[in-house]
Amino acid sequence: MSKAHRGTGIRKEPNHGRGTCAICGSQQIKTLYEQEVEGKKVKICKFCKANLKNKARAEAKIAKAAAPKAEAAPAEEAPAQAE
Repeated sequence: MSKAHRGTGIRKEPNHGRGTCAICGSQQIKTLYEQEVEGKKVKICKFCKANLKNKARAEAKIAKAAAPKAEAAPAEEAPAQAE
């Protein structure tokens, strides 16, 4: 079976969804993803979208690892104050 409807959303975009990525500056690349960068909504390529997502995931992992250590110290002091 043919895929007659594949890419119909891109065909409606100006220049078939191609342009210059606001982050990496690649030209004539598909810029299909809207992302808020420096307070502005810009269209970026899928490579930059994945890069931003991976950076956010790494930062969340670091924050999650640091959070239990910070919570553990006050929990140990709490019973000492109650006595």
